[in-house]
Amino acid sequence: LNSASAQVRFGVKAGLNLASIAYSDDFIGLAESELETDLSTGMVPAFHVGAQAEFDFGGPIGLSAGAQLSVKGGKLSGDGNLLGVPFSFTSTASPMYLQVPVAVTFRKNGFYAGVGPYVGFGIGGKVKTETEAAGQTDETSEDISFGSSEDDDFESLDFGAGIELGYEFSNIRVSASYSLGLANVAPKDVVDQGKDQNLDISAKNNVIGISVAYMFGSN
Repeated sequence: LNSASAQVRFGVKAGLNLASIAYSDDFIGLAESELETDLSTGMVPAFHVGAQAEFDFGGPIGLSAGAQLSVKGGKLSGDGNLLGVPFSFTSTASPMYLQVPVAVTFRKNGFYAGVGPYVGFGIGGKVKTETEAAGQTDETSEDISFGSSEDDDFESLDFGAGIELGYEFSNIRVSASYSLGLANVAPKDVVDQGKDQNLDISAKNNVIGISVAYMFGSN
């Protein structure tokens, strides 16, 4: 490979995340048993923002690497009857990760495609819960706790694979992406307790993304 032919472009990128958490059936079943209610899951609108570098080697194939803040998470909703009083609740988790994606890219005639792995580390976020019972609504908000104990919300390490497709207008790129979480972000102690009961306890982050990037330098 002739390094003299390589070109490096730097850019900034931001966009919308439509995040969800894929729970195992045993995870949902255990939670439903403890809460005595049927649960449903949902997406959370969030965001990602960061910078990236792209390496072109004189042809359509290249390599990109970035660093982003990416908010993921999901919703859990349920309703039931407690001591004869109907109730409903929605819990929204929005963990924030410092994420490093790496991708093999293809660029030609304005078309862009990238595929590759990512790794993320939890750095913050909130869990907001809204409960309604007997005509009264109560809202709570707590900081997300990352760790391996049963008192934590998520493991801090997240990783997976992503694919992105887009189109470039000069230095501006519009794209859509999908990130498939491969890491079990349920706390390890909770997972181990499930194994003792022959239960598969898992939770994985999945994200649909819509992005706009501005790339500096030569096209």
